[in-house]
Amino acid sequence: MTSTLTRRSSATTPTPQPRRRWRPPPEITAVATGLLVWWLCAGNVLPYLPSPASVVTEMTAAMSSPTLYESMAITLRRIVIAWGTGFLIALAVGVAMARNRYAEALAHPVVFIGLALPGPVTILFSTLWLGLGELATLVALTLAVTPFMVTFVYDGSRALDPGLFQMASVYRMGAVDRFRQVILPQLAPALLSAARFGFAMGWKLVVLVEALSAGSGIGERIEYFFSYNRPAAVIAWTLSFTVVMVLVEVLVFRTVSRRVFRWRPTAGGDR
Repeated sequence: MTSTLTRRSSATTPTPQPRRRWRPPPEITAVATGLLVWWLCAGNVLPYLPSPASVVTEMTAAMSSPTLYESMAITLRRIVIAWGTGFLIALAVGVAMARNRYAEALAHPVVFIGLALPGPVTILFSTLWLGLGELATLVALTLAVTPFMVTFVYDGSRALDPGLFQMASVYRMGAVDRFRQVILPQLAPALLSAARFGFAMGWKLVVLVEALSAGSGIGERIEYFFSYNRPAAVIAWTLSFTVVMVLVEVLVFRTVSRRVFRWRPTAGGDR
């Protein structure tokens, strides 16, 4: 009887859970490690690398000036226009290539050349054709990012389930309903990947485009400070639009991804 009660009491007694150690978020750890390495290398291992304190001073001065916000707005406008135009072209061309063999044979060499052509060469060609100005900047950005987005949409379109198209034909769905309820849900991962990659590619190229062919924007300011040998200002202005890029990724693309793919199970179950 005593042994039975002992077994029952031991069975009902909750097992103490081990205490979990607090760990800082990995993002904070990565940033702190990078700042530490930067501080150790500045002036020692890399004698021309400015210290974090000097970069913070330059960034504070830039944030107190309206030039930063005007240049940021100009650069953002260029990226959004080029990215939006390229995304619409990629959607039309990618789906057409996947659904029509003649369109695939016609567009595939052009897309391949666009993928192989370096970004600076595209910028130079646009400048030679259109001269210096806003139009050359927008055309260069659009031509540089569109082939990559076409590839994402094309690969996603080739993976569409033909059984769903047969079902749509049986139910006599119209073209609009077929695109909205059959094609678009299957293309959502490819479209989101294309949008993310195209936006990131535009950020990487816009500085070079503005430095070579534009008289305004973040890239023009970076080129200006580089010409006058002010590395702290170059890093400060580079970090400014890098922060904006991270905010766009976190606030826009991740939010859209969570809402579009909220039906997907999260890794690790309910954790």
